[in-house]
Amino acid sequence: MKDLKKYIANSKLTRLEVLYEKLVKSENGITIKELAQELNVSAKTIKRDMQGVFEPMGLIKNGRKWRIDTSKDIQEQDDEKIILEVLDTMAKSAGNSFYAKAHPLLSKLSQNISNPIHTSLDAEKLEEKDLSNFQILEQAINTKTQIVFKYENKLFQVKPLKLAFFSGFWYLLAFDMKKRDIFKKFYLKNIQNITLTQEHFQTDESLEVKLQRVNSIWFSLDKPFTVRLLVEEPIRKYFERKPLNSQIITGKDKDGSIEIELEITHEMEILPLVYYYIPYVKVLEPDFIANKVKEVVEEYLDQISK
Repeated sequence: MKDLKKYIANSKLTRLEVLYEKLVKSENGITIKELAQELNVSAKTIKRDMQGVFEPMGLIKNGRKWRIDTSKDIQEQDDEKIILEVLDTMAKSAGNSFYAKAHPLLSKLSQNISNPIHTSLDAEKLEEKDLSNFQILEQAINTKTQIVFKYENKLFQVKPLKLAFFSGFWYLLAFDMKKRDIFKKFYLKNIQNITLTQEHFQTDESLEVKLQRVNSIWFSLDKPFTVRLLVEEPIRKYFERKPLNSQIITGKDKDGSIEIELEITHEMEILPLVYYYIPYVKVLEPDFIANKVKEVVEEYLDQISK
């Protein structure tokens, strides 16, 4: 046994392996003194090993005793596996071409994806040509390269800014060079014959901030205005679980309803949502949107009552 202790003392890697095994297998913990005696090293060496190597691995101290809790690692692995399973299921909704590329990659990260998770992603199917265009556009956006393409039988030269996903459809957000950099949205599936030019461009941070705050395809780069909504208790949870971009809860009422504020640039960024949740959402401000809702509802009721 003495020779073994001498070997362990002279091999740091072997000592760490033995130390790790002791700390993992000891359910009630083990003291630094006990470890030092067993491994034939000083208590200072054991403490240095534990603090420098094993702290990130779930090292726990209880009184004078130490142990490694591996349950955290297992939980993290489970969480990662669940995330991969969700992504794999969502990939199926994007079409066979996309899934054929995504599944092998996700399978490499999670050795065997066979999961009980179901997601209903409201997304159009992406074909091979769409994925090819997606890749070219992503490259152009990352390198800030101007591109030329055909769109609805017209030729465009644009500065590509973002690929955006709205209500199940993919769009390219870009500045139209022929229209003095007017901001436009192009439906991905209608973009054809993309060519990268030799010309590059720059954007500022304020533009990036605006693009990150959009709620729907209806947005513009105009100055935003504030909308105030009253959200009643039956649907309150949906706005709390998945807040809208720029959403702020400004008040909570005794009846369970909440008041929220958000910034938009076009009335159609919010009107479809209000119509969807009638009668549980009311527009408090601005008046022109509140009046618009009232007109549409009255017209609808008038039509169905005939």
